[in-house]
Amino acid sequence: MTIRELPFDLYVQILKQLTPLTDSDESINVLISCSKASTSLRIAASVSGLWEPHYRVRYTICDPAKEQSRKQSTSGDWRLMYLERRRIDLETLDILFKIVTERGDRRLERAREVNTMFSFDAWNALEIAANYPLPETFREPGAPEQRPVPPHAVPIRFWAQMLLGAIARSDAVRTWGELISNDTPQALELSFACVSSFFVYPPMKVLSQLDELTVLCKAYFIERQIPLDPAEFTSDSGKLGLVCSSICDFLWSCGFEAADGQRFHLLQNRFPHLFLTTHKATIPISLVYVFVCIARKMGITAAPVDFPTRVLAVVSSPDPDVSEFFVDVFGSRTQAILTLHDDIPHFLIQAGITTTSMLRWISPASSTSMLVRASRNVLASVYDFPVAAGAVPEVVLHTAFYASLVINVIFLNNHRYLLNIMKHINWFLLDLLPVLVDSLTPLLNPHLQEQLTTHCKAIMEDEKEAATTSHPRSTLTQRVKFFVGMVFKHAAHGYVGYVYGWDPSCAAAEDWIREMGVDSLSRGRHQPFYHALTQSGSSRYVAEDNIRTTCLEPADIRRIFIEAPEAGRYFEDLTQVDGRARFLLSPELNSAYPDDEAFGDQWLKQGED
Repeated sequence: MTIRELPFDLYVQILKQLTPLTDSDESINVLISCSKASTSLRIAASVSGLWEPHYRVRYTICDPAKEQSRKQSTSGDWRLMYLERRRIDLETLDILFKIVTERGDRRLERAREVNTMFSFDAWNALEIAANYPLPETFREPGAPEQRPVPPHAVPIRFWAQMLLGAIARSDAVRTWGELISNDTPQALELSFACVSSFFVYPPMKVLSQLDELTVLCKAYFIERQIPLDPAEFTSDSGKLGLVCSSICDFLWSCGFEAADGQRFHLLQNRFPHLFLTTHKATIPISLVYVFVCIARKMGITAAPVDFPTRVLAVVSSPDPDVSEFFVDVFGSRTQAILTLHDDIPHFLIQAGITTTSMLRWISPASSTSMLVRASRNVLASVYDFPVAAGAVPEVVLHTAFYASLVINVIFLNNHRYLLNIMKHINWFLLDLLPVLVDSLTPLLNPHLQEQLTTHCKAIMEDEKEAATTSHPRSTLTQRVKFFVGMVFKHAAHGYVGYVYGWDPSCAAAEDWIREMGVDSLSRGRHQPFYHALTQSGSSRYVAEDNIRTTCLEPADIRRIFIEAPEAGRYFEDLTQVDGRARFLLSPELNSAYPDDEAFGDQWLKQGED
């Protein structure tokens, strides 16, 4: 039977109907299948324009330099560009799977490999992996999942998120490093956006949000017949003031406002990805950042001012007859425009500063000074207002603290900040080589370089040793009653935890043993001790005497990977029977504790006895 060929243009029109998909290869597989069919269909499926919408939907994040090189090498052929990105996806996912299944220092080297070879080109593939469907146990009720759950979905999600963080934070550190020798006014927008990189939020998304706000602001101006042409308003002080106060009005119309009371101290209103979306009631420096970015995109010469009481913006004109003035975005509901003659001296006197030193406080601020001030705002929230800071998960506290420490060690070269980074690095293990060694170390003075290199080498050695360490129960000389994966309740403190390791006897330092009163327990230090995560994500070292059987409520199960994301590193699923609960182990824990999966399964069926 002979099948009639359709006209070439008709093939192209049919293939145009394929829906671009962000997390599925279904449509692309159709195009690839067509390219293996008849000559006409193959030629039609190779039309560059057919692949463009699929490329733009699937690949929203890229390494700009690599993307430019890709366009040049493919002469802008969207099909070839897509296939090249797909090759990168597959290589990235292969490395990710090795990170999931391996232990020790090799996974740290693989994180460096992904960052060095692909950087943001690996982002979209990792983002899809970080959002693989969860096993049914962890899903919201009534939320069906059509996609199949891949093997090791939970640890894949965890390590994909860790890799995304390493890529974003490495880029942020390099961006900030460029400020050391080239801190221009234009650097503010990107360098401040990079603060959100520590929360695995790429800076290009922040920049896109600022662009969208600017488009909305221009529409707001057009509707109200406010001047939009810089040639019209920059040479007229009245019109320039109107434009700046109108930008403040626009921000308020979009939900931005001055945070008050307890909201002022919330950690969330210090980070661009949050104060641009869910926490628009924010602090002065955040509001000024948004104002300055929009103003510059609208042709206004604006800059932040590191004012003592709160950050202001300074606006100037190329016209020498138009005096510069200041914008108090935070206080703009009362008075937006402040003048150097009438208002600024009063503000300075209120802050206890004499007008003779006024120049220091009214000059345009560098991006560096704004980053350092932002980092100190974060540290103030953590240290001075623990109630506000305590309203967020522990992992958020550690991430915010980490970002602030890195900013301070880059620009102040203080060894105390570096030591604190090393204390927190276990929360961000894959950062060790791409972020700390490759990106941060070259920015430090020789003394701090040596300190950081020494610390990182020690961690690498610890990881290498951990990879060769196994804990089979057959070699134990005393009974370890419980097991990795067990869910328990602390007998004395009442918190719920998840066991991810054990020692046959207390392996803590002598100072910790004394401080915690271990020897006052009924069996003292000569009993098994268990490494555990609490529901809030903090780590604990718990004596066997203090472990009690428990299970989890459905609401607690669904929040495990939100409150304690580290659990995703160790566990894959959860089973509960008659008030007892245990997690199924990740490849990492199965390798480290080879008998505990079967031991836990037997315990679940038979009970403690």
